[in-house]
Amino acid sequence: MTEQPIAEHQEEAEAHENHELPRGALLITLTYLAILAGLWIQVYLQLLANGGGRGGS
Repeated sequence: MTEQPIAEHQEEAEAHENHELPRGALLITLTYLAILAGLWIQVYLQLLANGGGRGGS
């Protein structure tokens, strides 16, 4: 097993530091999906309360 030169190892470490995960975008996406799911659950429950939404009177 060969060792990498120190300069190459430092470049990889710097590249890794520059490419951190966009945690803010992930948080916004998960919040959006949670709100969307909540709204669809409300619609679904309202349809169930009104007879299932299949035109039943």
